[in-house]
Amino acid sequence: MPPAGSCESTSDAADLSWDAPVIRLDGVGPSRARILANLGIYSLGDLLLHRPLRYEARSQLTLLAAAVHRETASVRVHVTGPGRAVRPKRISFAQVPVADDTQTGNLVWFNQPFRAKLYPPGTEMIATGKVRIHKGQVSLAVVEEEVLAEGEIIHSGRLVPMYPLTQGLSAVMLRKLIHQALQHCAQIPPGVVPPAVQKARELRPLAEAVRQVHFPETEAVAQQARRRLAYEELFTLQAALAQRRQGAKKPADRSVVPSDGISEQLQQALPFELTGAQQRTIKQVLADLAAPEPAYRLIHGDVGSGKTVIAAAAVWAAVAQGRQAAVMAPTEILAEQDWTVLGEILGGLGPRPTLLIGSLPEPTKAQIRRQLASGQLKFVVGTHALFQQSVEFADLAVAVIDEQHRFGVAQRARLADKGDHTNILVMSATPIPRTLALTAYGDFDISVLDELPPGRKPVHTELIVGRDRRRAYEFIIGHVERGHQAYIVCPVIQESAQQYLTAAEKLFARLKNHVFPTLRLGLVHGQMSADRREAAMAAFRQGKLDVLVATSVIEVGVDVPNAVVMMVENAERFGLSQLHQLRGRVGRGPEQASCLLLTNSQTPEVIDRLKVLERTTDGFEIAREDLHRRGPGELTGTRQHGLPDVRMADLLAETAVLAEAREDAFALIAADPQLQQPEHQPLRRRLARLAQQTSAWTL
Repeated sequence: MPPAGSCESTSDAADLSWDAPVIRLDGVGPSRARILANLGIYSLGDLLLHRPLRYEARSQLTLLAAAVHRETASVRVHVTGPGRAVRPKRISFAQVPVADDTQTGNLVWFNQPFRAKLYPPGTEMIATGKVRIHKGQVSLAVVEEEVLAEGEIIHSGRLVPMYPLTQGLSAVMLRKLIHQALQHCAQIPPGVVPPAVQKARELRPLAEAVRQVHFPETEAVAQQARRRLAYEELFTLQAALAQRRQGAKKPADRSVVPSDGISEQLQQALPFELTGAQQRTIKQVLADLAAPEPAYRLIHGDVGSGKTVIAAAAVWAAVAQGRQAAVMAPTEILAEQDWTVLGEILGGLGPRPTLLIGSLPEPTKAQIRRQLASGQLKFVVGTHALFQQSVEFADLAVAVIDEQHRFGVAQRARLADKGDHTNILVMSATPIPRTLALTAYGDFDISVLDELPPGRKPVHTELIVGRDRRRAYEFIIGHVERGHQAYIVCPVIQESAQQYLTAAEKLFARLKNHVFPTLRLGLVHGQMSADRREAAMAAFRQGKLDVLVATSVIEVGVDVPNAVVMMVENAERFGLSQLHQLRGRVGRGPEQASCLLLTNSQTPEVIDRLKVLERTTDGFEIAREDLHRRGPGELTGTRQHGLPDVRMADLLAETAVLAEAREDAFALIAADPQLQQPEHQPLRRRLARLAQQTSAWTL
């Protein structure tokens, strides 16, 4: 994104600065300004960086006599008479008679009867829409129109930019505002990419790219402009990451954790063989710990790929040296699961972990805090309770953050600050596409667990729509009769604790009393006390319950090999990656597991989205679909990372541009760490503003 700067006034007194608020534009009042603010648009610069999704070729005009039924066309016509508003029972529309040199016809606007009086006879316009020919009469259902007497043609007769649909703001109005902003912003800032890099990468001047991305001469010019703007954004982003990595990777004696023999000791303690991916990643992690710079590594992989074993290796390396280690999880259920599994893995090697969660009695928590501060406790697993101000560590050498995307920037930073140059591992069970990983975690070393344990069968997934839910219930009963167990998950429709509780308990009561009266059912949700929740989970793990009804608190960390059915109610309320996580709770034993996705929605887009899970069990493909459908911000919370917004860059399509920008930015920071060179001053100012805008940087 270009830095803030001024568009210097020339002969036009109406010229505005790049930073001028959009409300200075004609047609933008308080209401429209609020709509634009919802898009992250506050200034002219924000507006000019609002990215077109695509372009529509409207340079070829169609004569009415040559119009083809049901095809989209742009026609140049003049109004021949008064329009009329038609209001039948179901739908209203405006109909305006028009003609060109070849034929007469009608322009029709559905649900806009007011347009009948907008265009007096003689008005000349270009209209675009779908053609309908009935008994030789040509009508055009208008999508957009442009009156030719109003000035420069911007909506037709050219390659026309098409922007994301925004409620309350028509495409025509948005295009007009962008065109107006281009007219008034006489000088677009030069950007932050140094001239030498621009020349080497054959990048257009930024001002030219900003103009051409909105109103390009050709499709090729539009793509070159998009590439230039994407490069500007990604270069800024990667420079920020390069500076952050440089600051984090300074040599420090306290970060060194010798790891000789750790891998062999761990393997001897395990009742199973490590996969090749686990062995490779453990080797990388232990090398990080033994290095003179603090470790910063992201470990991500598909559901069931075995990340907990990697955490165990890092923890044992620290504890074996008499130092402290902490594992932080986003929920008490996951913290309890990590505590149990890590205790089982490391039980024969060293002290068992201590659990520190918010629901423990205060005297117990106070005692744990004292033992951590004195160094008596070497290994703790917990939730947000770990980074509270009252928690102090004597010598925190390793911090592992599980399901890192659930935590905010400041929370992760506070845990790292508990030690002196603490080694940091962050783990995610959501596979992250390479481009997104390099964007959000470019300051980390990255390990990918791309291999599942041997013998793991893919979970069979079926989408059940509408009234077929009885079949799903019978399927669960059949599996329970064969000695298996099942999960039934319901969505949290509202954020409030009371409604959260009601949704889960209502479903539980209906299933227990009316659907499965002969089965043993248990209930787990986030509002239960830790004791009740752990009692229900323990009963399910021990086979004392047939069905566990839960909210998405069981999305991660729950491992019951005998559970072979996962049924998700109202599946349309979950994201694809979240559904993939839930599906990963089953299929952990030798039996074939199934995931049933229930929905009452008949919307084609919803059905198409959910069918992705029927089609593939590849978490990386599902993550790419999620990224494509929902955008990077929703998928990983990139905004909370304290990094620049990525407006023009399409993270699925700009892999090559990202690689170039990353290479150039890291090389520049290595050569000029403090950005002292004159040609680097725009980038220095831009990064300084970013640092001021962010209260805490991510790790």
